[in-house]
Amino acid sequence: SADGKHCGGELGGIADHNSLYTCSGGATIEASPCQLGCENAACKVQMQQDPCASAMSGNGAYCGSGLVGGDPNALYTCQNGVTANKQQCPSGCQVNPPGVADKCAASGDPCANAASGNGLYCGGPLGGDANALYNCQNGQTANKQDCPAGCQQNPPGVPDSCKPSGGDQCCLEKPPGIITQSWSACGSGGSHYGIDYGTPIGTPIYAGMAGTVVGSALGFPNCYNNGCSPSCWNSFNYVKIKADCGDPNNAGKDFFIYYLHIDSLPAGISNGVHVEQGQLLAYAGNSGCSSGPHIHIETVSVDPGQSSSLNTCKSVDPDTRYCP
Repeated sequence: SADGKHCGGELGGIADHNSLYTCSGGATIEASPCQLGCENAACKVQMQQDPCASAMSGNGAYCGSGLVGGDPNALYTCQNGVTANKQQCPSGCQVNPPGVADKCAASGDPCANAASGNGLYCGGPLGGDANALYNCQNGQTANKQDCPAGCQQNPPGVPDSCKPSGGDQCCLEKPPGIITQSWSACGSGGSHYGIDYGTPIGTPIYAGMAGTVVGSALGFPNCYNNGCSPSCWNSFNYVKIKADCGDPNNAGKDFFIYYLHIDSLPAGISNGVHVEQGQLLAYAGNSGCSSGPHIHIETVSVDPGQSSSLNTCKSVDPDTRYCP
């Protein structure tokens, strides 16, 4: 054969068809195995899936951390499952609430631009996240709260605030993500006492109803290994709210909302803290008996003063309590 590179199948004889040969003067100079086979005088390479093929919410801007195989420090413009543009984010990529496009995080501390001293500022005028409320102290961000309904800029002398989400209705706002398992318990054909929503780790979870945090646990890793041991079943991170207005469908009953498999809680969220509907409550994770990152939401309706627990027929289908 002519000098140069040839696949073994082209050379015939005892040549390995899955190797690439370098020939010179009728002799083999080098032979390299090709794990995926040899074709057109080159080893085949595995084609990598476009990260935008995993974009769950259609066309738009996504941080790579939420895409399979994506660069967490890059912003992808996804169009019809294909990357139309990829922008590097020197200060990291900011994952925003559902319905709000992700974006590159602002460089520098936005609170350095707080012109009226210490206090609460909407991020837009500071050059920060327009849908977040910053607690600025001495030119630095002491705390940042995401505002799912947007941030309200108030007159001078009045601290900015998050716009109310849903008007604190006596109904449950859906968590983010795509349903991966529905409620199927208590005579409904299965034994799943909540609804699972697939969503990337770190996705913000907002309080579905106004209420008080009455339970939480952190520090549990993922323990799924093609199934779960008995101890793994009860080893998960979670946060639990008791709704102010009770059960939306049964006046007079107490109503508890559980968010399971979370990754962490934001600053300021702990047992005994009151939260408004739409306030940042937790971040999605993959803790405990979880085969992939998701939120398990479970809702429990009990008589006044009774305690609540998971996986009983006091659990009701969350979908029947969602806001219209």
